Amino acid sequence: MTGPFPWLWPYGDASFFRSETGLTEGWVALMLNAWREEVVAHHLPRFVASFEALGALDYERCVHKGQIPTRDLGHDWYNGLVWLRFAQAKQRINAAHIEDSDRQSVRTSNGRSRLRDALTLFDESGALLLTTNAIVRDALLDQDWETLFVYERKHWDQRARLLVFGHGLLDSLHNPHRGLCAKAIPVLLPSLDGFESSLPALLDSVIGQIQDPANFSPIPVMGIPGWFEESNQLGYYNDRSVYRAKPTPKGSSPHERLAFAFDASTLALGKCVGQSLPD
Repeated sequence: MTGPFPWLWPYGDASFFRSETGLTEGWVALMLNAWREEVVAHHLPRFVASFEALGALDYERCVHKGQIPTRDLGHDWYNGLVWLRFAQAKQRINAAHIEDSDRQSVRTSNGRSRLRDALTLFDESGALLLTTNAIVRDALLDQDWETLFVYERKHWDQRARLLVFGHGLLDSLHNPHRGLCAKAIPVLLPSLDGFESSLPALLDSVIGQIQDPANFSPIPVMGIPGWFEESNQLGYYNDRSVYRAKPTPKGSSPHERLAFAFDASTLALGKCVGQSLPD
């Protein structure tokens, strides 16, 4: 991958957040709306300048009514970029939040259902590990970091690409720390060439399958080959506080880490425990 900010590849390096003094209040919403007029259909909700932190459901209800509350912050800037690039996926997340809240699903300690917890995690920190190689997919599912980042390192650009969807993660990548992780789902593809036009449909399909926070595999983003110079240091991946072994499951669970195969039109589902994975 090229460019100084390889995690921005679906959005473009020019979309890196740069806050400058003297800007008009509400400038993030103004700029995003200008881009909205250029690149997307008018059914996308409008960005509306906001100067307060809304509660999670209040925010989702505003979006459902056609307005995306937007503060002059990097976090909201990247949220807007993801909306502009992957509106269909963002709308599916919003609709699922509203529908789930209306159903009065069983709540966790934070007041959300397990489904809404999972959707929030993916919206904030989610990513897809796109790969043409089942070895890469399996290494992520197994948290086999040596295979994923060392053995596969010289082939990474030809076999794998991490699509960062979570806007909170995009914001955090300004000043990353070693433990910064994406909540990832691997997707096996026939090719990485010319696949970008299929990404909106792929993301939309994957989000429709998410049910639980246990569906995700962690991936430490500072270990992605080519993203950060530090990862070239000898012994970098030996830090067991970051590159941890996969936890031993405690009892049986109906929710497992997800993996998919996608051929540009059809999504095949598999799980890494008790089921065969998609070819």
